[in-house]
Amino acid sequence: MSARVAVAVAVVLALGVAALSFAAYARVSAQLSADLDRSLLREAEAFSAALQPSVTGDSDLRAATRSYLGARSQSFSGTYPVLLVRFESGTPAVISNTALLLEDAPGNASALTTSTATARFLDLTLSGVDYRAATVPVTSPTSGTVAVFEAALPSGAMRDIGTQVLFSLLAISVLVIAVGTLAAVLAARASLRPLTQAAATAARVTQRSLTERIDYDGPADEAGRMVAAINEMLDRLEGAFGEQNRFIADASHELRTPLAIVSGHLELLQDVAMGDDERAEELAIISDEVARMGRLVDDLLALARLDAGPAGARQPLEVSSLLQEAAARGRMLGERSIVWTSQPGLWVSADPDQLTRALLNLVSNAVAHTTPGGHVSLEAAGSKASIEIAVSDDGPGIRPEDLGRVFDRFYRAAGPRPGASGGSGLGLAITRRLVQVNDGTIAAANRPEGGAVFTLELPRIAAPE
Repeated sequence: MSARVAVAVAVVLALGVAALSFAAYARVSAQLSADLDRSLLREAEAFSAALQPSVTGDSDLRAATRSYLGARSQSFSGTYPVLLVRFESGTPAVISNTALLLEDAPGNASALTTSTATARFLDLTLSGVDYRAATVPVTSPTSGTVAVFEAALPSGAMRDIGTQVLFSLLAISVLVIAVGTLAAVLAARASLRPLTQAAATAARVTQRSLTERIDYDGPADEAGRMVAAINEMLDRLEGAFGEQNRFIADASHELRTPLAIVSGHLELLQDVAMGDDERAEELAIISDEVARMGRLVDDLLALARLDAGPAGARQPLEVSSLLQEAAARGRMLGERSIVWTSQPGLWVSADPDQLTRALLNLVSNAVAHTTPGGHVSLEAAGSKASIEIAVSDDGPGIRPEDLGRVFDRFYRAAGPRPGASGGSGLGLAITRRLVQVNDGTIAAANRPEGGAVFTLELPRIAAPE
């Protein structure tokens, strides 16, 4: 990519510098041409000023011309203007400050004809040398145009200067392009270094090596934000793979125990000396363990579906109706006193099956951790933006060190809340996902008077008409 950036920068620089160079060359050439024309005009003005108004006769005009041109030829050395005057009549027809017969240049004869002469510029070529010339008619008050003055300078020097300027500009352009391209390459490499590091880091990342991170200490620009996003993604991947590995390990551990029990009791069933009562007892144990594995597999599938998919079809739900149904179904789980209270007019938008299952999971958990005759309560209260549903019991509560892990998969708290309740260890994990996919949160705590309380918080909606 840095090579493409460098090529693009080089092309843009080349086009821009070339355009500027040729524009500068055209400007310099035009300026040189204008300077040359001004020099020729000054020669014509100087000649006109040298002629006294009293010089009217042919002999006086020729004498004044010889005097002026003689002085001009003596005061210049090297490359100097070619000055000549062509008379309408008389001998000599042409007086010049040089031996160069510029009047013989192709196309110059018509310019030096007195009858058609006008003040103008023209380009001439004589003996392979190019000249820029200016002609001015010489007039007499009584006879009209009596001669034509012409001043000429070689124009090749002007072109040479323009060519030198162009070559100089092109040389500078090449240097600018080279320096600009090098700077673009270095800048592109520096800017794209995070991408290179990201690619190298991504190539090293595998399921066994998720600790790789991109080392970047640059500014928080686009590259910095990209690196931060990739590192955050790697953090999430590491957490997800770690959770997956723990999930697989825990699931294997949970399934290993009932499988071992089933295997052991199947071996006992092979004893032909076993009586019918003993055989029935073994079959009952096997059946219980198979049912336990079935519940575990069902919970695993339910949790996988919640992790993979969004919430179901949502609809407005009245909280009091949900609590009433959860309490009624919870009373069938054991001899517990289950009561519910709710502020009137509390509504949420959620999937009814998912939210009902979450509440039933919490009621079932409360029943499992209380003794017969225990009390379970469901309470709902609302604020302007949210609704809180609290499911509490009068059981032994949760140890403080276990509060942060009660929603972990396969986690069973030891101590006062018995873990051997016959569950899969996924109930609260499933409950948390059921609440989360409906835009809610859940937290666990202990009541001051004893027992545990689980609090759901869900967004509140207006009551439907």
